[in-house]
Amino acid sequence: MFQCMKITEIETEGISIPLEEEAFDSTAKWSEFNLLLVRVHTDEGVVGVSDIAPLHEKEMGIFERIIEEKLKQKIIGENPYDVERLWIKMVGTGSGAYSLGKSGAIVTATSSIDVALWDIIGKSLEISLYNLLGGKVREEIDLYASFMGQPPVERIKEVLKRGFRGVKVKIGFNVKEDVEYIRKIREELGYDFKLMVDGNQGYDLEEAVEFSKKVSDFGILWLEEPVNVYNFKTLKMLSEKVDIPLAVGENYYMLNEFLTVMEGGTARYIQPDVNHAGGITPIRKISSLAEVYGVKLAPHLHSIVGIVVGLHILIASPSGYVAEYPIYGESWDKILEKYAIIEGGKAKIRDKGGIGVDLKDLRTSRVP
Repeated sequence: MFQCMKITEIETEGISIPLEEEAFDSTAKWSEFNLLLVRVHTDEGVVGVSDIAPLHEKEMGIFERIIEEKLKQKIIGENPYDVERLWIKMVGTGSGAYSLGKSGAIVTATSSIDVALWDIIGKSLEISLYNLLGGKVREEIDLYASFMGQPPVERIKEVLKRGFRGVKVKIGFNVKEDVEYIRKIREELGYDFKLMVDGNQGYDLEEAVEFSKKVSDFGILWLEEPVNVYNFKTLKMLSEKVDIPLAVGENYYMLNEFLTVMEGGTARYIQPDVNHAGGITPIRKISSLAEVYGVKLAPHLHSIVGIVVGLHILIASPSGYVAEYPIYGESWDKILEKYAIIEGGKAKIRDKGGIGVDLKDLRTSRVP
């Protein structure tokens, strides 16, 4: 039976898909959506799926090598139900983690396998991921539209007409120009929607403080990663100097990093990325920490599988607040609508075994 199931193989496949228009933030530009598809096979014929994305500089080969040369040998022959033990085994401890460490690429590669293992468990039991995570706390979750850059105000208006009641745009380029852009959004579109800003660590402390004070009357819900997120002292200082709540987490890999910004009161919104934070197994714990510290869970979601996993987690998490919905184009929307009911700026999960994603859709469609 399934309690005796064994992992037999791991397959990976890198894909690059041209974007309809160039995407950018304060630190990078990209014209392709690059991803690595991951499939974990078992002797019972159940296959778990996941992806690693976006990989802006086509790093698919790096993760393929880590999976092929390090992780595969650790989990072939193992029971996919043993997610906690296998997560520790893959990342390693002590000398077992000496070569690649316990953060960065090794955790991202481990994330992809961890997600696929949870998918196997759900498929084998014929129940959805959110039920494995404790069942529904809510029937649906709010979405916000996440833009890759600073779109014209008219384009934001078009997205709001689709029912989104929240929008996130990029900052971190130039304080004066960023402030004027935010001012223009509010002057032309009003205050009937939530507005979030993402700095992608483009400011220093003084710039972040200056920007925050100059937009303090524009109703900004959160200020996302405006400065170096690994300088915890600077982050804490910023949180004490500005009135806009900070959102951080997409670039953290380990539980202690999330704990540091939550227990110290630095972050009011926590944003683990399914790829970066280690997969479903650690994000369950991050969700619980958020509940303990009264922080709102708003995960960073930027891949097809990652978005769907994020919806499952938010549906099942008491600390769940809102889901990110990247604005990449009509083809992207059509794929996501196969796995979630997206209507009026909200999302509901389509009940299928496991995560409920078919990787064939990503191989045969022009995603963004």
